[in-house]
Amino acid sequence: MIQLLITILFVLIPITWIVFKHKKTIKQALVELIPKHQGLKKEVTGSITLFAALFFGFILISAGLSITEGITGTNINDLEKVEEVVNNEIAFNFTAFIISLVIIVFIEEFFFRSFLVPRIGMILSTLTFTFFHYGYGSIAELIGVFILGLILAYWFKKRGSIIQNYFGHLFYNIIAVIFYILL
Repeated sequence: MIQLLITILFVLIPITWIVFKHKKTIKQALVELIPKHQGLKKEVTGSITLFAALFFGFILISAGLSITEGITGTNINDLEKVEEVVNNEIAFNFTAFIISLVIIVFIEEFFFRSFLVPRIGMILSTLTFTFFHYGYGSIAELIGVFILGLILAYWFKKRGSIIQNYFGHLFYNIIAVIFYILL
């Protein structure tokens, strides 16, 4: 129930902010928050390139966690906590899990990148994004979310495309879920 409330707020807060602070209509607020697409070829190429950057970032993060563990002897790679949550959600209702994944990724891009990045910057929006992923209880997840969140924030700032961010982020999450299911 709390997740549903947060999801609704992540849609209403940006629209309400722009309508009241900037005295715009709801339609004008949505145009500002969901910029016009940049053409199919550019959006597809950008989405695939962003996904590749996120996946490469994941590989670097994994390597960094392994090296840190080897040097310090401290295991901070606690992604089994995330795996447990994902597997429980999939076991409970696979269809609802996939639908929520598709919707939540869009709302995350809408709120954290399209709304927050232009207003509070890449670092603060990414810290906020990371904070909202604390529910998994995984240190490795938070490190990964912060670094991948920075990539997503940078991409949005440079490209201004919620479509590229959405599909890059969605493909990344789908691959991560497949890894959790298969491994």
